[in-house]
This record gives sequence, C-alpha cells and structure tokens, in this order.
Amino acid sequence: DDVPLERPKPRPYPNELPDSVKSRVLSNSFKLQQELFDHLLEALERKDTAALIGMMISEKEFKEWLWWEFPASRPETNIPIDFAWENHARNASKGLRMALRDYGGKKLFYVSHRFEEGEDKYQTFIIHTKTRVTVADSTGKEQELKVFGSVVEMNGRYKLLSYRDRD
Repeated sequence: DDVPLERPKPRPYPNELPDSVKSRVLSNSFKLQQELFDHLLEALERKDTAALIGMMISEKEFKEWLWWEFPASRPETNIPIDFAWENHARNASKGLRMALRDYGGKKLFYVSHRFEEGEDKYQTFIIHTKTRVTVADSTGKEQELKVFGSVVEMNGRYKLLSYRDRD
C-alpha cells in the first residue's frame, strides 16, 4: 500500500496549554455555529462588506494563532508566513466578491448547515471544512450555499476562516 502517512501537526505549545492560549477569543466570533451563519446571511443581505470581512479570520489571528499549527508552517516547506496570508486573503477576497455577486441583497433564512469534509483538529483549534449552508427564501424555497469556506472553532467560539472562491 502506497498510502501516504499523515504527518503529525506542529504543536507549538506544551501539552498543558498556557492560560493565555486557553483564554483566546477570536474577534467577531460566536458561541453557536448557527449564530455565525445568521449574521453572515444578514450581512450579505445588507451587502455589508465590512461586516462580512470582520466575521472572517483577521491577518493578526491567522499569523499569531493559526499559522504555527498548520503543516505548511513547518520549516521544511519553506512557505513564508506573509506569502501564506496573502494567498489566503486573495482567495477569500475573490470568494467574498462571488458571494456578494450571487447573494448580496437577497433575504435568506438559515435552515441548517453541515461540514462536508468533517473537521481537522489542531492543538488549539478545530477547522470545520467544506461548509454547506441550507437557506430558504421568503417563499420557503430552499437551496444550499457553498460560498462560506471553513469555520474555525477556538475555545468554544466560531468564526469563518474564508469565503470559497471555488467548490
């Protein structure tokens, strides 16, 4: 079998996490996943770009809290942190423009959500991947949105990692 072995993720902290790590709170994050999606849908309806950007991981959160636990951060990959952030931000920005183009100004109601590819556990956070949000319009017609990227869960709170620029 030529199954590649999954390399362990970097663990930048000791097993007993410092209080400073256990008390981190992502800005503009929510206690419930549904709250996050409700707020995202409301901001899309208002075409509130600032709110939509605010509900996504910030550069500071990415660089200070998330990056060091991603396998791509390992020295042997030789991926500079600024390159990783710029690539992430460019793709997320494209995804946000697509979300605004396709759903901006529309009144959509949250029905349910799922993470098509489950979750990826890191030392201090979880990434819930391939987000699918079922919404209904005012007539009750349902559809599945694929515009929201992964969701970060940190210390019991949820925030969007990015907007999807492809499926």
